Amino acid sequence: MADIGTGDGRLAAWLAERGHRVVTTENKAGPRAQARRLLDPLGIECRLGEGLQPIGPGECEVAVMAGMGGRSIARMLAASPEVVARLQGLVLQPIQHAEDLLAALAAGGYRLAGREDIEQGSHRYAALLVLPPYSTAP
Repeated sequence: MADIGTGDGRLAAWLAERGHRVVTTENKAGPRAQARRLLDPLGIECRLGEGLQPIGPGECEVAVMAGMGGRSIARMLAASPEVVARLQGLVLQPIQHAEDLLAALAAGGYRLAGREDIEQGSHRYAALLVLPPYSTAP
């Protein structure tokens, strides 16, 4: 699994505790350093770079992109077609501009396999399970 824009690294740590092999990315040195304090002792690599660019094609089966804007997520997907082409699925959780992301996904041939609306305090977010355009998964 790839945790893109890992932030504090807690999601990656949670996934690793459940037996998943996880690679993370973070695009800023400060947040990456913070995440590494949690992730290094767990053996989870945190790579510096934008979106999926630090991930090699076929290196991960699933990518999680959570806690960022829908437009940013769409840009990151478009910037790494070779990596996306080898993914089996994506878990996307935009904090804003979800409709823009959904439009970009539809235009790119992605399939929405599931959606869950989540409330956190006074905020509402959509969590999306997305299949890449070529996927034959149900």
